[in-house]
Amino acid sequence: MSNWFTMNFPPSRHAIENELRLALWSTGFSQVWITCTKAESPFECQGLWHDQSFQVEWEPRQYVLLKMPEPNQNVLEAFEKILKHRALAAYKQDGAVVVEWRARDADRRYAELANAGANELQRLNA
Repeated sequence: MSNWFTMNFPPSRHAIENELRLALWSTGFSQVWITCTKAESPFECQGLWHDQSFQVEWEPRQYVLLKMPEPNQNVLEAFEKILKHRALAAYKQDGAVVVEWRARDADRRYAELANAGANELQRLNA
């Protein structure tokens, strides 16, 4: 998995933004801008790429949540590249599309989402 996903960051918005931005740039996802909105775990950042916004939340070595106003294949593929792993699932929550990655217990988490009635749940790593 990507270095930014496994790092224990100091409480520095700049360090967090920079690591995530560089990871995305290294996959060819240029022209993306990242703003850290929460500098302690679980970390949160807002992203903007070609006028398309997204939010990413993660707890190091545990999970990543990518939230977008609507499905965006390019953003999904960029995160799959930097995480070197296909996403577990996608669903809708509060009017947004949420895509999840889990470092472990993926089947258990998918079952939790299904049992909770996640709206428009789709398994993506099958």
